[in-house]
Amino acid sequence: MAKPVYTVFLCSWLVGMSLAQTPALRVLPWNDHSAAVSLTFDDARPVHLDVVVPELNKRHLHATFFLIVSKLTRLDDWRRVQAQGHEIGNHSVTHQHTAELTKASEELQVEDAKDFLESNFKSKISIFSYPYAELSPGLLFWVKRYDFAARGWQGEGESVYVTADTEPDWYDLPSQTAYTKYDAAIYRSWIDKAVAKRAWTTFQIHGIGDPSSGFEPIPTGTFLSLLDYLKTQESKGLWVAPFGTVAAYLRAQKTLEAAKPQLQNGDERFVWKVPAQFPAGVVLKTAIAGGARIRVYQGKRELHPSKSGVYAVSFDSEQLIVRGAL
Repeated sequence: MAKPVYTVFLCSWLVGMSLAQTPALRVLPWNDHSAAVSLTFDDARPVHLDVVVPELNKRHLHATFFLIVSKLTRLDDWRRVQAQGHEIGNHSVTHQHTAELTKASEELQVEDAKDFLESNFKSKISIFSYPYAELSPGLLFWVKRYDFAARGWQGEGESVYVTADTEPDWYDLPSQTAYTKYDAAIYRSWIDKAVAKRAWTTFQIHGIGDPSSGFEPIPTGTFLSLLDYLKTQESKGLWVAPFGTVAAYLRAQKTLEAAKPQLQNGDERFVWKVPAQFPAGVVLKTAIAGGARIRVYQGKRELHPSKSGVYAVSFDSEQLIVRGAL
């Protein structure tokens, strides 16, 4: 009986050794940048079209605009904003406090706004921003049904910096609110702290300049200074990208890194599931140890590393095969 026992032990040892040689798969955080900052603008204000978008475009920066359907005017201008690379998000139909909503109207605030935006922008709208940063069980239910990520509460301190090694609440992601009293140094410190922590932070902005332009308007000079500083930091490795773009990358990163490799004919096969309502086209910059001895495939397509050894992995594929590592 000793021989079968030894055989079982040997097989187990060999399998263990094989698994121990599993290539390290690591998604590079923030699209291979040092940190990330997202600018979001609420309420579909005319100043966003007249001031914000032109100034962003001058600097080749892109932002997210959460639109209130009932306040939406100049629709053709907003379509151009999207065509210029900016992101459109759902900010409800009428922007009411949760205490004013019924169970039926909670659904309408999310679903009707989404339907209107998708119909008029001819694209999927899968991010939401809660009016007044107020959540209710009903709103949360419908947001989870129709969206993959939502900007929620107005955080403070360390909590507004999302690091790549944490698992955030995708339906209540934090943001920092801009106020008229803040000077440019405050906003620079938010950016500097994101870089120091190698984290992601989101700015929540309403009006610009004139008090009639929206809630707590940022002085125009302060706003322009903020954009200039972001552009400078971008040249040093900061990722300045829309809210949904960064959220999608981070959530895809978490999903891929959680995938357990399966051994199949000597190959390692990673399989994952794309979350519901997830945007298409997310590409993850991924490092896979093994050097020249490995070959990497998605379906029948072989992936080739960049000069720095980084693979561009399509999240839509839901599978990745590493051949030659064992």
